[in-house]
Amino acid sequence: MGSGWVLWWSGRQIASVTPGKDGCVRVHLDARKMWETKNVRAASIPQGKRYAERWCAARLYPEIRLRAAVARMVDDNPSEPLPPLPGLSPTPEQSQQARRLAEAGTKELERVNEALEPRKPPVETKPRAKDPMKAWARGGRV
Repeated sequence: MGSGWVLWWSGRQIASVTPGKDGCVRVHLDARKMWETKNVRAASIPQGKRYAERWCAARLYPEIRLRAAVARMVDDNPSEPLPPLPGLSPTPEQSQQARRLAEAGTKELERVNEALEPRKPPVETKPRAKDPMKAWARGGRV
């Protein structure tokens, strides 16, 4: 984002670090609810970035240690799957719904692949002789 930095989490922007006009860096934090925002100043963009990562991780993952929370929030593709958050294991209904969605997705994929297959050439028929009288009668000149 040019000279600034933005942190996205679950499809929304939760922190932004931008240089200010007065030489310092502005940090805007919005981790949980719209009314729980925080605006602070930092000495540099890396300092603002570190502060934003720690502040947001502490609010989004309060039940795990800060270092692990920052790693979980910032890491785009973890090498090993992180343990799920406590209390967020899927219910039987949610797992059934996920299974049904996966089955529907495979059926849709099969339908799309069938539609993308090349069409079969039409069956050859004998050419019909063109009768000039029939064309004249169809034109409304009876």
